[in-house]
Amino acid sequence: MSTPGPGLPGGERGPSAARPTGVLGGRVRALRAEMAVPLYRNAYALMLNTVVNSGFGLLYWIFAARTFDADEVGRGNALVSLMMLVSVLTQLNFGQALIRFLPRGGTSSAALVRRAYAVSALVAVVGASLVMAYCHFLRDPGDPLYVSAGFGAWFVVSTAAWSLFNLQDAALTGLRSAMWIVLENGVYGVVKLVLLVVVAQTSLSDGVFTSWTLPVIALLVPFNILIFRRVLPRHTAETAPDQHVPDRRTLNRYMAGDYTGQVFNQATSSFLPVLVVTLLGPEQAAFLLPAQTVFIAMNLLQTSITSSLVVEGARDEARAHRFAAAILKRIAVTVLPGSVVLALAAPLLLQLYGTAYRENATWLLVLLMVSMFPRVVVTLYMTMSRLQNRTGPLAVLQFVHAVLMLGGTIALAGPLGLDAVGWSWLAVELLLALVLGPRVLRWLRTDRRAPAAA
Repeated sequence: MSTPGPGLPGGERGPSAARPTGVLGGRVRALRAEMAVPLYRNAYALMLNTVVNSGFGLLYWIFAARTFDADEVGRGNALVSLMMLVSVLTQLNFGQALIRFLPRGGTSSAALVRRAYAVSALVAVVGASLVMAYCHFLRDPGDPLYVSAGFGAWFVVSTAAWSLFNLQDAALTGLRSAMWIVLENGVYGVVKLVLLVVVAQTSLSDGVFTSWTLPVIALLVPFNILIFRRVLPRHTAETAPDQHVPDRRTLNRYMAGDYTGQVFNQATSSFLPVLVVTLLGPEQAAFLLPAQTVFIAMNLLQTSITSSLVVEGARDEARAHRFAAAILKRIAVTVLPGSVVLALAAPLLLQLYGTAYRENATWLLVLLMVSMFPRVVVTLYMTMSRLQNRTGPLAVLQFVHAVLMLGGTIALAGPLGLDAVGWSWLAVELLLALVLGPRVLRWLRTDRRAPAAA
């Protein structure tokens, strides 16, 4: 692949092609040239957002683990995860649709964002209300998932707000303005941590959940003003001459397949703490928390990079596979070495939460970090399928992943305890990588002259 500009895909040249003067000057010019390419700029912004968000998340749960007892941390984690699960399921996967179709949305961009907000918020209210009705009326008061009527109402509001919070991030990604996401989640992380400190000094029940959700509502207004008054008008003007708006049938088919897959995907992430509470109790769910938090962060790093790939591949479909090869190199020098470091540092990292966390979750974290290597193949396959608007296979893939992973956890929880989660996840990722690897390699090596079918 010819790359006249340092690290630029498709032969694009950065703003300065002059020969660098000195080692430092050369590195500065190379960095400036790389950041001038939207593919890399947005990928690094999304990666930085993941690091910032995950860093605050780790601090948050470390403080929670040191301040609250394990049962309360386990319940808080389960309720937050339940909210995220309901939110994701009721977003109908509009977030992925915004990332896929906003890049060439033109004059239809604002309408697509408004439709995503309205439908997702409405469905979130309905879905969260049903879940809270179940937890309030059909769970015994001593059950870890029982909620009062007042908390149930707050859960409904929080779920709708969380849906909009995530959709505005997807919109900013699709609009190639990912740096704003870093600011948004940085502010959220600080406020969330401060609120946790405050509620720890009070007798407020479910303080973990409240401190997690309250800042979201405050941040919705300023960042949506930014989107609708500044970012969207500029994007509309830029993309209107070459806009490509999917018809309703294409959009519905894309969302239906991707949404179905997302349902199964969430069964292996947001639902996992709920499953562990049920199988092993709230204390083990608390021990799951730090390992799962780190694992989700590393997965988000991969997803961040490939989200930028989806955006740029949607704008220039004929060169999507070349962008993918460039992105793969950056995964190899960022995500994978990071996984190795975290696996080696697992005991030290978990000791920050307490000795009990280190003793119960070290091997789990190591297994999850090892699974990041085969996960690269799976992530690239999913990206390829989205760019080709082939979301049906994604549903099948994630169904198989959910069945094997959750089934393995249930089957192995008795003899292995919490480590059953790690062994099941690693085995599933290895199996899927072996099956999907040949197709991903063909995509990376094929010089496609025509854009993918719409």
